[in-house]
Amino acid sequence: MAKTKELSKDVRDKIVDLHKAGMGYKTIAKQLEDIRQPSTISMCVAMMGVVLLFLLALWPGGKVDAIDGQVLANVVQELRRFGLEGHQYAMAVRLTQQQCTGNVINFNIGVQPQEVQQILMTGNVYIGNRLIAATPNTYHAEYRLLWHDGTNPSRMQTLLRAANRNECIVFFSTYSPCLERCNVLGGATSILPFMDVFRAWNDNQKAFVFSSVWNPTISHSLMIKPTKTQVFDSFMRINEFINLFRCVTYKDPKTLKEIKSCHHCNNENREDCLYGYN
Repeated sequence: MAKTKELSKDVRDKIVDLHKAGMGYKTIAKQLEDIRQPSTISMCVAMMGVVLLFLLALWPGGKVDAIDGQVLANVVQELRRFGLEGHQYAMAVRLTQQQCTGNVINFNIGVQPQEVQQILMTGNVYIGNRLIAATPNTYHAEYRLLWHDGTNPSRMQTLLRAANRNECIVFFSTYSPCLERCNVLGGATSILPFMDVFRAWNDNQKAFVFSSVWNPTISHSLMIKPTKTQVFDSFMRINEFINLFRCVTYKDPKTLKEIKSCHHCNNENREDCLYGYN
């Protein structure tokens, strides 16, 4: 067998970036054709297992770590310190690999909760290096973070562009995106056209989290309440761009201990994600 040439740093970095974007190895090989390194293409197609090991070796810590449920629950609990108790809000945080993969109860993101809360109480959007946050005004909170005019970047785009390749993003909203405005196909203020911002991120490094299922009839009695099927279908629309989780905290009735849990809103966890929505 002919000796395989060592891959250049540029090629190694490109392979990792394409893999993080969710591309398969045949697609990666096609993307690398312009580099004109036959050995690279051969490794991507004929030696997929070798390429995978190579990618894992390049990843900090030697493995690709996912944001598991317990870690995500701790992240959400920490994020709540920056929000407004009893108010609707949305925020996104850019976390280090250690914060994404370890049970770091308290993490430093370069700002104190009071500073974020003061901005939110004025109705303005908080924009930090690692955290962005908004409450609803004319537009819903998620929309205020995701919207852009096609010329100037959104707050979310700016946050993600500053990220390192081994960081992760957690997008949190107190309620699931509503069906009357945010999560509706073709809606004037729908967030769906702006969700492409997450596509370049590996599934292991991104999560959209909510705590309660939005019920429009609570604040608008004349609204028609969506069915469970309609709500769950709306969850699936979000899942096309970023994994959607429901994270809740409750007390065990027997032990009275605080329990934190997160459920990926897929078919397997349908009832957990819709719990309480009748």
